[in-house]
Amino acid sequence: MGSFNKKLWIGLLVLALLSPLGIILPKIFHAGKPWGEWSTEEVAKEKGYTPKGMQKDARLYKAPAADYNLGNENDSLWKRSGSYILSGIVGLSVISLITYGVLKITHRR
Repeated sequence: MGSFNKKLWIGLLVLALLSPLGIILPKIFHAGKPWGEWSTEEVAKEKGYTPKGMQKDARLYKAPAADYNLGNENDSLWKRSGSYILSGIVGLSVISLITYGVLKITHRR
């Protein structure tokens, strides 16, 4: 493995390990839910309405692990943090495998 590839993988792993900061920092600063992870109901409650684009897009896709959580929202912060890290590693793995497959197919030609 080249030096660049090794640094890239280390960097991606560090980012996956830091991903729980998105739920830890709002908890520490009493800032509510992590930025950008609001449901349409939460936006409507906070703002009084839900933007039309958000309503339309919310029906298109349901995440396999909502809020990157493998348990439920009432789990401890540490358990949810572990779910964030695992979600990041799984996501990196899936994207890496797809990229590897596409590169293998395109380089054969």
